[in-house]
Amino acid sequence: MLLSLLITQSTSAEQARLKINKQNIKVWTYQTSRNPAASYKAETVFNVPLERAVALIMDVERAQQWVPYMGKISILNRDDQAGGFLLHVVMDLPFPLKDRDLIIQSKITRERNGTVNIRNRGMADSRFSQPDYIRLQDYQGDWTFQRLGANKVKVTTMGYVNPEGSLPISFMNMFVEQQPYQMLKIMRSELERPMYINAKLPVAIQ
Repeated sequence: MLLSLLITQSTSAEQARLKINKQNIKVWTYQTSRNPAASYKAETVFNVPLERAVALIMDVERAQQWVPYMGKISILNRDDQAGGFLLHVVMDLPFPLKDRDLIIQSKITRERNGTVNIRNRGMADSRFSQPDYIRLQDYQGDWTFQRLGANKVKVTTMGYVNPEGSLPISFMNMFVEQQPYQMLKIMRSELERPMYINAKLPVAIQ
């Protein structure tokens, strides 16, 4: 899910810039003409089964415990048979920045080759609007899980969000680069939790 928080439009290799390449994690950022903020792509390989990595991201309610800047996440609607979710997410930004929130439509699918995709899109939805938050709508955030072996999976996450309001360019650049890097870094240790060891694919894509 996010829950980068935060895919983006197609881009050429010439447009993307490799910003981070360490601890087996790569992060690229790039700008497109229709988006005021940068987009990102991040990837790594985990030595775990694909099912375990998918299970962690699908454990939506635990995301706020490990995803950077995730203040709160609530499931508004969940259809396990269809693989669809409706989520309310609050992004906890450092003071004095104002927190953001958004409504996300999420969908999980599996390709014929076994690759699993999770697509997240922001919605124009006024529910749960609060003066303490700035509501985001222009958001895309995707996950792709490609099996490389019985105990090896390539995980790619791509995203973009229009931050709305006034944010320092230095913070925006740092967020776009560091948030996906930190998320994949923490994800490595989260995958070792016993609850995910014998995970199976969700009903919708079995």
